[in-house]
Amino acid sequence: MTGTDLVSKAVSQLGVVEKGGKDGKSGNIVPYWDWWRACTSENAQGSSWCACFVSWCFSEIQASSLVAAKNRYGFIYCPDGVTFFKKKNALIDPTKAKPGDVVFFDWEGAGISDHVGIVESVGAGFLTTIEGNTSAEGVVGGSNQNGGGVYRRKRYFGKTIIGVARPAWPVITATK
Repeated sequence: MTGTDLVSKAVSQLGVVEKGGKDGKSGNIVPYWDWWRACTSENAQGSSWCACFVSWCFSEIQASSLVAAKNRYGFIYCPDGVTFFKKKNALIDPTKAKPGDVVFFDWEGAGISDHVGIVESVGAGFLTTIEGNTSAEGVVGGSNQNGGGVYRRKRYFGKTIIGVARPAWPVITATK
């Protein structure tokens, strides 16, 4: 399991959109909540799901222990993820992010994470991320933190990125 494996799993979900709601597609009903309920017996279907998506991706590559903030399956509340990585001394400078790192956002400016995604790549002044429960890039009136699907986003360095976490990926050594 590597950061590249995590990114590949997240990329495989691009375009997944939620169901439910009056319009049939905005009710936060997603398969990631089905997975969470199967693992924990906790039914959060209909709730914001960005953190559940991140935890599901880690689970799919058998790496849940790397994000086990709430329980052994991961976290579903962004501040729990930030606290977990702080305790592990795993928060890094966003400009040093790598594929497979976890990025936390604060859209409200309150100093509390309200959204999370997975770093796909780093550009000049921005991160390219894969996120659940966001809108597609450039959607007028879209939501950064409750947009209804899994999309690739370009997130510029600045005050909205409040943390990037480096999971403790196993070290792979070459054999002779």
